Amino acid sequence: MYGANIADSRSQSLETIVKNASEVRKIIKNISDASNEQADAILQVGTGLEQISKVVQSNSAVSEEMATASEELSSQAETLKQLIAYFKL
Repeated sequence: MYGANIADSRSQSLETIVKNASEVRKIIKNISDASNEQADAILQVGTGLEQISKVVQSNSAVSEEMATASEELSSQAETLKQLIAYFKL
């Protein structure tokens, strides 16, 4: 019976090892899935930042154009003011 007890004990140990290995595999899969989700989220953040950068660049260009137009309008207004000064009301 002693040999049977050893075999039974080994069998239980192997079952425990298989069970624990299966649990470890599930944990590793969960970590892998979470890592993939985080990688996808990081890609989305990167895409969002690229879009924000493009909008900022566009806004900067529009602001420069508006500043130039404003200077031109100011110059034209001054010229118009000088021309109107010739007329007596």
